Amino acid sequence: MIAVAGTTSAVALLLTLKQPGTSVAGASSQAGGAPPAASAPAGSGAVPAGGETVLGEEADTQFGPVQVELTLSDGRITAARAVKVPSTDANSRKIAADAVPKLNQAALAAQSAGIDSVSGATYTSEGYIRSLQSALDKAGAGEGTGQGTPGGGNGGAPDGDGSGGEPGTGTGENSGSGQDSGSGQDSGSDSGSAGTESVLGDVAGTQYGDVQVRLTVSGGRITSAEAVRTPDSDANSRKIAASAVPKLNQAVLTAQSAGIDSVSGATYTSEGYIRSLQSALDKAGL
Repeated sequence: MIAVAGTTSAVALLLTLKQPGTSVAGASSQAGGAPPAASAPAGSGAVPAGGETVLGEEADTQFGPVQVELTLSDGRITAARAVKVPSTDANSRKIAADAVPKLNQAALAAQSAGIDSVSGATYTSEGYIRSLQSALDKAGAGEGTGQGTPGGGNGGAPDGDGSGGEPGTGTGENSGSGQDSGSGQDSGSDSGSAGTESVLGDVAGTQYGDVQVRLTVSGGRITSAEAVRTPDSDANSRKIAASAVPKLNQAVLTAQSAGIDSVSGATYTSEGYIRSLQSALDKAGL
């Protein structure tokens, strides 16, 4: 009994002397290893691979600026939204609230700025399309993306902001801004003149180059229309003009006025053509 008790006491004493030698690191190791390194902070704002967000320039309208933000992935528009819309009064805000979702959806469907104006929201639509085009330009889309479908005849439609109709000459990129037959541009076609004359319209500047139209008028009617200047800032602009101008020339002969539609895929070229055409008609007294 005395031997067993002595042995037990000796073992206990040895264990007590060993315990202070255990380090903190050792204790941590015994508890399952060192703690994991802290993870990198989230929310750094990095754009996912293959995608980017592009903010278009503000486009001023009579009722307030419009600014469009696009998200693109692999060269396609995956999201479009207006970060600024006309808000000068309650009616403008109401119109924007109704029109902008339609414009966003149209941008996704068209994958370009060639979209129709929303009926009753001409000014808002025109500003949206200009800002959309600038976003596409920043993303490297160029005129081939931006010159899209005609605006569908909203040029003379009121914006609903108490503003009346869109200005007749139309200076915006929106193909519906005053370029249709309801825009007040048709000055009549019969001047009663029996002679033949050639009339050169004013030069109309566009984002991609100048457009200038020359008319031949006989007996108060347009007998020939041609563009003596067309956009030529790059190969794509020249290609677009080469395709669009013959159609515009033919449309003038048919309409006998400047109340013609833009050519799909050539909004800027069409808009410049129509402005120069109108000035030629004014000079001819038609």
